[in-house]
Amino acid sequence: MKRRSRYELPSQDLRALPKLQPRRPQHAALSLSRYLAHFFVLTILVGAGLLASARLIVPANAEPEGSRSPFSLPGVREINRSIRATIEPAVIGGLPEANPDLIQRDFVLPGGDSSALAGSASKRPRQLNTYSVVAGDTLFGIALKFGLTPETILWSNYKTLKDNPDLLSIGQQLIIPPENGLIVDVEEGDTIDGLARRFRVPPERIVNEPINGLRDINQPLRIGQIIYVPGGERETVIWQVPKPVEVRRTTAGVRVYRVGVCGEVAIPPLGTGTFVWPANRRYLSGYNFSNVHPGLDIAGRLGEPIYASDAGTVIYAGYSLNAAGRPVGYGQYVVLDHGNGYQTLYAHASRLYVQCGQQVQRGAVIAAIGSVGRSTGPHLHYEIRYGGRAVNPWSLLP
Repeated sequence: MKRRSRYELPSQDLRALPKLQPRRPQHAALSLSRYLAHFFVLTILVGAGLLASARLIVPANAEPEGSRSPFSLPGVREINRSIRATIEPAVIGGLPEANPDLIQRDFVLPGGDSSALAGSASKRPRQLNTYSVVAGDTLFGIALKFGLTPETILWSNYKTLKDNPDLLSIGQQLIIPPENGLIVDVEEGDTIDGLARRFRVPPERIVNEPINGLRDINQPLRIGQIIYVPGGERETVIWQVPKPVEVRRTTAGVRVYRVGVCGEVAIPPLGTGTFVWPANRRYLSGYNFSNVHPGLDIAGRLGEPIYASDAGTVIYAGYSLNAAGRPVGYGQYVVLDHGNGYQTLYAHASRLYVQCGQQVQRGAVIAAIGSVGRSTGPHLHYEIRYGGRAVNPWSLLP
């Protein structure tokens, strides 16, 4: 029987395959040495890789405290410290500046945790304090400083602010209560029980408040007396735009309205329902839309143009005046009625370029940006209203 070589391949038909010649011993040894060399090189590379990766794992307790960034995750060393420049906000007047690219469109009260605000306020002495407004202050920033809600600041200073945050000016003296609530000046006919019902608190809270110095619920109040109502709340008075009253129709069917001091104004349906930005800049310099501020304070420089957001008719152009004829509220402003239920308001103007009854196209220059002594400088106060009710402009602007 023929002996089979150990170098031959197994096969069902060996005759179909050429015979393999046995390798010479020196060739086998050379091949083995090459395999061993490759194995050792591969072992060295794998070991070096494991050593390098092991150095990337840094225990949390092994990291020096001084080298950690406030934005680092626990146990992870900061790789690129230059990333701080993209995270830390610019600070103006002690508050973060609004980033026009990242601005949050839904209004959020800074420090919205009411328990945190209450805790901050409870550390102050139980007394009424005064605060002098400085450059850069806003209603929300002042409230945050004292751990109060913006409504508390607004309601406690009605004589100064008239429920309008835009009237905040440098040098104003604001009354700051020790906790959330409101401060009122007693008027003729006011009683403790009446104030309690008006501001939705038990009368005992007013009587037991040490600041008020009251003896009992039946104690009469003096006209002009200052009463602090802890926990009190009320509706915020929103400045009303002129309300058109239809008086007749022209032969062409165009409605004619009587609008305040503008008299009779024809208001055809010019609006498209599509709005454009009323200023060159598309970010805020002041207040966002909220329940105490029914519009946007859009950034701008003194004298920059104010544009009509949509085609419409001027139903008011001038100063907002009180009964005594003094400027209040919006300063110089323009109101456009678009004839489709929408009205837009453009306030704090330095100059007006339109007049009552004038019809304007979307994008037309109607006024120039101004200032009313606000601590945050020139800006446009812009509102959109539908059926007389304030609408959040963020939902309609492009």
